[in-house]
Amino acid sequence: MLESKQTPLISAAKADDIDGIESLLAPNVKKQLVLARSKEDILSHLANFLVARDGGRLIGCAALRGFGEGLYEIRSLAVAEDCSGRGIGTRLVEACLEKAVGQDGNLVFTLTLRPNLFRRLGFTEVPIKTFHRDDKFREKIWADCRQCPKFDACNEIALVKKLK
Repeated sequence: MLESKQTPLISAAKADDIDGIESLLAPNVKKQLVLARSKEDILSHLANFLVARDGGRLIGCAALRGFGEGLYEIRSLAVAEDCSGRGIGTRLVEACLEKAVGQDGNLVFTLTLRPNLFRRLGFTEVPIKTFHRDDKFREKIWADCRQCPKFDACNEIALVKKLK
């Protein structure tokens, strides 16, 4: 539950947040909603992470990964279970979109089992088979999708949003 009545602060993650990010992701990894991220992986990609804080408590996280040529992915979105439904996920995605725009992003995508938040923010669905065959997503597919046990029977929904 939110400790304060104020809007949670969204900021860049710091090294002190690694354990908190891992804890936020853990229940969603168990539910197969996000891919597992080791502490080492989180640390090596720490600059990609944004976090939501309520007072001193970490209550949400999301990462924006760049693939070059203005292509970005929003990944590792998680909100503390007792804080869900309060718009924190929406604020994290919006912050990721702002960050992508600030880095000259032109296309943002996500793979999710919970597409409604992204649809509300203007993302449109791309059939997963089309996504897997599209050359612009090749690096994502080889880096993550090919390692996923569900690759040949992917049940995630691919969504994209043009920024320019």
